[in-house]
Amino acid sequence: MYSGGHAGRDRRVDVRNYLSPLAEAREIAPKGFGSFAVTPIPMGTIIATFGGIVVNRVNFETYPLEQRSRSIQIDVNQFVLGPESREPGDSINHSCLPNCGMRNATQLIAMGPIAVGEELTYDYAMSDTSNYVEFECACRSDNCRGRVSGNDWKLPELHSRYHNMFSPYVQRKIDATRTARPLSKRDAENLMNNYDINPQQALMLALRITTGMPNASWNTLIDLCFTDKQQSELLQTLDQQSLDQLAQQLNERRTL
Repeated sequence: MYSGGHAGRDRRVDVRNYLSPLAEAREIAPKGFGSFAVTPIPMGTIIATFGGIVVNRVNFETYPLEQRSRSIQIDVNQFVLGPESREPGDSINHSCLPNCGMRNATQLIAMGPIAVGEELTYDYAMSDTSNYVEFECACRSDNCRGRVSGNDWKLPELHSRYHNMFSPYVQRKIDATRTARPLSKRDAENLMNNYDINPQQALMLALRITTGMPNASWNTLIDLCFTDKQQSELLQTLDQQSLDQLAQQLNERRTL
């Protein structure tokens, strides 16, 4: 359901929006909206599910900024786009010292007991790796980062602080940074020896090594490695010249 998709094509999957009855959404300044506990919330309680439709990056960027701000990234090229109008589950703000964490791709749980009146928050680094989430942070916590960035998921201190609280997509990226490496001489030789037999397969095996993602599909690898839309589309459609250029680059540089 949440595997990487092809640019220009959406999987129109509806995800239910949900906020726990133990909490309520309120309008607050200066954040706009927030959610607060109205009764004590035990550790592990399901707090919210981010709902909407699953869209790819190209289509995601055509929607209004306010709607995109109520969205969540679930894979390299897939986002759950928030509904047209705000729903209860859309009102969970960021904090650099959160009390909620990701249970799966779209669901939040309480990281510990939450008292009545406490605002429900999570760290956007747990779920998003794209620049659409960048903003000046107003959480005012002791460990506030000052600015929230789409690269915050890379911070080692967050890896230890949020163990098992990242979304599956972000956790895969974290794991990949630990195993990604340049191609060895033997890897490069295997690439070129097998390229004429099956170019896509040979390149996919090489890209899996350089990205640290041993099970990633061709589409996911291209989405991950190439942000240029035209280049990505040419590789997705197996344009021979683009494949040849990629093989040459990997053979000569051993990495991207």
